[in-house]
Amino acid sequence: MGSEDANAVRVYAAGKGGVRSGPGGWAAVLAYGDHRKSMTGGAADTTADRMALTAAVEALERLKRPVRVHLYSDSEYLRTALDPDGQLSDDLLARLRACTARHHITWRAVEEPSVRARLDELATAARPAARPTAPPEDDECRHGMTKAYCADCRQLDAGVLPTGYRTKGGSAYHNDADCSWLRRGQQRQERMGRDTHEIVRIAWASVIPGELEPCEACCTPEWLKRHRRG
Repeated sequence: MGSEDANAVRVYAAGKGGVRSGPGGWAAVLAYGDHRKSMTGGAADTTADRMALTAAVEALERLKRPVRVHLYSDSEYLRTALDPDGQLSDDLLARLRACTARHHITWRAVEEPSVRARLDELATAARPAARPTAPPEDDECRHGMTKAYCADCRQLDAGVLPTGYRTKGGSAYHNDADCSWLRRGQQRQERMGRDTHEIVRIAWASVIPGELEPCEACCTPEWLKRHRRG
């Protein structure tokens, strides 16, 4: 590693959200030598692109003096924003431009899977919970409630079993108590010296809309077919 690389501050930035406006979260990690500092935040009405841009700006603005920065991100939107000739319209660009004028910034892709997974975990956890838009009033079930909020009449999401698992304080719903993502999260907590919460069995119908997100590993139609559970 060259001296310039060794003396550079590494900034890892990621955003979670959708293409359309909705709840989103961002995460950034500042690294220099053996020192690490994590930052997160979220917004109720935003996009994944804006969250990635926010992550970079928030991290860069924490640097107290001009330095060489290696900015790691998988966001093409952020990469375009760093291009002086980029044609983007975002109110955060002024803050980003001030950072690029102050620091020597080099954009790099995130290559380490563990770093990408950690950033995604932090950004996802930072997303504010949001209830989905209520269905029309005439979309009532036989109990006089809108179907999305009736535990008895609410439809299952694709790939979700009626009964699954979660951890206290967790944000995901799992079909499988032995889900690799769930176990990996528990192991990560142990390595970091944090409490690992008990895995408990719950009914999907008891989950408040927006409270938990179906696991992307075990709550899919492909998983149900593969395990002959659908």
